[in-house]
Amino acid sequence: MGARAICVSRDAGVRHVVSAALAGAGVTVDHHDALPADTDGAALLVVDKATREHAGDALRSAAVPVVVVGDDLDDDGLITLMIEAPVSHLIGDPASSRDLGITSEKLVSGDLFGLEKYLAPGTRVGERAINDEAAKRAAIAEVCAWAESVGARRPIIHRLTSVVDELLMNALIDAPRESQPTLAYTPGGTIDPLQQRVVLRWGSDGTQLAVSVTDGFGAIRQRDVIDHVRRARDERGRPNPDDPGAGLGLYLVLANVASLIVNVDPNRRTEVICLFELVRDGRRAITSTVRSLHVFSA
Repeated sequence: MGARAICVSRDAGVRHVVSAALAGAGVTVDHHDALPADTDGAALLVVDKATREHAGDALRSAAVPVVVVGDDLDDDGLITLMIEAPVSHLIGDPASSRDLGITSEKLVSGDLFGLEKYLAPGTRVGERAINDEAAKRAAIAEVCAWAESVGARRPIIHRLTSVVDELLMNALIDAPRESQPTLAYTPGGTIDPLQQRVVLRWGSDGTQLAVSVTDGFGAIRQRDVIDHVRRARDERGRPNPDDPGAGLGLYLVLANVASLIVNVDPNRRTEVICLFELVRDGRRAITSTVRSLHVFSA
């Protein structure tokens, strides 16, 4: 038998989008008006904002990954639930069938890594290994020149520069520091070089532009991501740059991307994928605010 999902929504439009999106991922959907007592056997649970607000604490005990649609990160109730998994996926636009389809495919298959999943099939992807500040600067310049060559507008390129810089800084400096208690050492007493390898990748299918940064530590946790989102938001976009835990870097990333996806294989690998909209509803995207946030853990 194929995978099964549960959708809880009284909105016929949401139900239609969920059924269509998950059918493309080979997942059948059971629809409910209220949260069922038993989710055993389901691969994921999809709820809308009204259901999330009504269910409250009941979602904390869900035995499957929870995807919330039509909600936003300004809601304290959602933030609290996302700090406490399994509510680990937000899709702001309830009509985003593509985002729902990709998310469900990843949850069902367990195949989490790779920015190709978010681009049209056959899209060419560039890649560079980064190991120091000089390589970081060169890589940022290369990606920005590439983005200009594929038609990205200047505001997108400016956002891209900030995001790639923050992601690489985190992978090169913060991830190794945060992983010190669990660092894997070689017999000679040095850190495993595979852990220290940072990889930057990028690609565009003409509709959106994607970049990813991968490190070999797998140190970040969902609670860390959402806690930084909350702290940065509570500072009204002005976290204290002198506080190393203020989430300034993550705030800057969220303020400049359409989607943020964090894939984690604990203590082994972290991949952060950022999506920028180039075209939206058939027109060039003018602004870019975070529309979806996902934390996948192997």
